[in-house]
Amino acid sequence: MPEIKWVGLKDPDAAFPEQMLPYGAKALRCPDPLSAAALPYGLGPLGLCFGALFLKAWLVGGFPLEVEMLFVGILLGFLLIPVHEYLHALCFPKGATVYVGLIPQKMAAFAVCHVPISWGRFMVMSLLPAILGILPLLLFLLAPAGWGKTMGVCWAMAVMGLLSPMPDYMNVCCVRRQVPRGATLQSTNSGLFWYM
Repeated sequence: MPEIKWVGLKDPDAAFPEQMLPYGAKALRCPDPLSAAALPYGLGPLGLCFGALFLKAWLVGGFPLEVEMLFVGILLGFLLIPVHEYLHALCFPKGATVYVGLIPQKMAAFAVCHVPISWGRFMVMSLLPAILGILPLLLFLLAPAGWGKTMGVCWAMAVMGLLSPMPDYMNVCCVRRQVPRGATLQSTNSGLFWYM
């Protein structure tokens, strides 16, 4: 298991200890993950959540959730953002140091580790936090018709949990388009690189 260090509030330009890149490493071309470029990557997950809502309404024969509980689910979703980052952190190799914190200026959280990881590990690390949306969405779908309060909380948590990884989905798409399977990926303070 990696060593996970909570570093608290950081400036957007904060730097963390990094390793040298090997000769021939290529930079990954990808927009800033905290930019508006990540927004289109939320359309599919948002469509999935609304599809589940319409399906549940059809199954129970009416609007399934109590709207006033959506705020509770959104609040819980925000509180789980550090858990999202810790899930990223858990995917790094044993002995690695992962720095977890918040960037208040961008209203964002981060998990930074500059050790080399495999293509497959990168994919798992990037997508694992989506579980924070998948589990409440499944609970929403499986909840009995009379559990309107629970369904309201779960549906809002599902939306938050599936939308918060939008930058991660974007990074996964960039890696799939540019990086061959079997490559090694390594982040630095100036971006993500890959090499064979």
